[in-house]
Amino acid sequence: MSLTGKTIRIIVSEPWDWTENLFGKVISDRGGKSLLVKLTKPIKGKKLTSDLIKLETRYENEKFKSLEQYYSVNIGGALVKEGSDEFDYIIIGTVTLD
Repeated sequence: MSLTGKTIRIIVSEPWDWTENLFGKVISDRGGKSLLVKLTKPIKGKKLTSDLIKLETRYENEKFKSLEQYYSVNIGGALVKEGSDEFDYIIIGTVTLD
């Protein structure tokens, strides 16, 4: 089962001064190894501003498949620019289906 089209919540743990959860819709499930998510609003990073974030599991043995069973997954996330290789690593946290 693909996560494409599912709404997710990202709970940010780093940077520690982050003040809100992020919400978005999975627009691409890249074989369970990473997710491309369109956020409900753009985020301004150090290098770019984007509403697209690429999420990857933080730990080697974790998989996004756990989300289908309503477990959370530890992630690292980077803002990405559509049609470009540019990225801006921005958060560490957990993701759940919303």
